[in-house]
Amino acid sequence: MGKLYIFIFSILIVACSNPEKQGVHRDLWTFTASNNDPQMDDLCTIIIKDYEGILQGLAKNDTAEVFARSKALLVRCDTLPNSFVTKDTAMINFFKNGLVNFQDELQGVVLEQYSEELNLALNMASIQLLHLLGEVGYNKQAVYIFNTNGKKAELEEDGLLWISLNKKSINPYYNIENELFSANYILQEN
Repeated sequence: MGKLYIFIFSILIVACSNPEKQGVHRDLWTFTASNNDPQMDDLCTIIIKDYEGILQGLAKNDTAEVFARSKALLVRCDTLPNSFVTKDTAMINFFKNGLVNFQDELQGVVLEQYSEELNLALNMASIQLLHLLGEVGYNKQAVYIFNTNGKKAELEEDGLLWISLNKKSINPYYNIENELFSANYILQEN
């Protein structure tokens, strides 16, 4: 019986000494550098810049700006697949599928009426954009991944994600006096 307790105790020690940062799950994205295409990098940069505009509106608690920018990005995403010159159909399909998933989540952002649900919807859109960027091997600029970590609301389990092309960012979900946060991860280092 004593050996069983020692075994259980040793497993608990190993499980509790995990050095991973709490609240950020790296299994939410993968980065496939071999899929990189400079043309897709240019298209993704446009999407990221528009996405960052949505985050700025959220940080200001300006839902009208969030909705307007989200709708504009939805329209832009509809036209992007027609911009391809590449003949790599597998890459085009990766991009289109990721774009559709991102658009679906953006549609959720547009439909939300309460700030808690708006935060969750934008979190899901952020995750889908992260999937898209990782899948197409976006490599034009470093993509920094942030997480709210300790600042959680009732409906959150693991914090809320957002991404930026800057190493430091204001938390768009809980903007406290424009406090800058450092990134938890970099997409291309996965």
